[in-house]
Amino acid sequence: MSSLNKVSAGQTTVVDINAAWQSISTPRHASVCIDERLYVQIVTSGMMSMEQNGETMTVRPGDMLVIDPRAGFKESFRESTRVVVLNMPKSALRERGLRMHVPSACIRGPASPDVGVMREFVLHVASHAGKASDALLARLGDQCLDLMDVLINGHHDPASDSASAVTALRAKQLIARHIGDPSLSVARIAAQLNMSASSLTRMLRAQGVSPMRYVWSLRLEHAARLLADAPRSPIGEVAFQCGFANAAHFSRAFKERYAMTPREYAANHKAARGDAHEGS
Repeated sequence: MSSLNKVSAGQTTVVDINAAWQSISTPRHASVCIDERLYVQIVTSGMMSMEQNGETMTVRPGDMLVIDPRAGFKESFRESTRVVVLNMPKSALRERGLRMHVPSACIRGPASPDVGVMREFVLHVASHAGKASDALLARLGDQCLDLMDVLINGHHDPASDSASAVTALRAKQLIARHIGDPSLSVARIAAQLNMSASSLTRMLRAQGVSPMRYVWSLRLEHAARLLADAPRSPIGEVAFQCGFANAAHFSRAFKERYAMTPREYAANHKAARGDAHEGS
């Protein structure tokens, strides 16, 4: 017996699951859509077992479980269990300078104060699913994404403990939040980080990132998602939402990146959706 409640919070989907006496399996590389997501699960009551890459672990109340489904996994519920799940696109993590791949499922226990705060915030967001407006839920979902470094970055990458890596992460998160602002510049980003533009540029380039190239890359990726999700959107409106000064400039940059115009890209996704609908 099980029940499932799912609601969108911007790019993140919040799922509330009640399950008992059943198993859920996701095969390795089940689909491109699954491979492009990352899951965070919080057991609030009951208990479940998790199998991935030949390892089995027990997840108890208070634990947070980070899963990359590209490796396939199996979850088993031998008693009544409630699980709150964050289903997040890896592209959104990349925009924030966070790791997108987790080789094996990992448990973040309640001992860490930061993990505890993160857990309570996610449960707070889940408690407002279906009650708050879509706009507010989107903002809360973005905050969950911003906080994901608590779970996935600092525990695997020794360099993430350095001051420069932390500052670079903050810069990338700042860029992601202001991607629709056409006046966004290195100077403005640096000012909000209380550092000089030259220092910010040197720091990011040391990590292989040019500040404004990163901005342009995120703008184009954001535009591609908008066109794929809503292929009927006016091109000028998409350009504006992604921080481009005008539609012509946006179209040239988009074609250089994706080898097709925004209209062609949107038409392709519209046709693909139509084929999928007919096939169902």
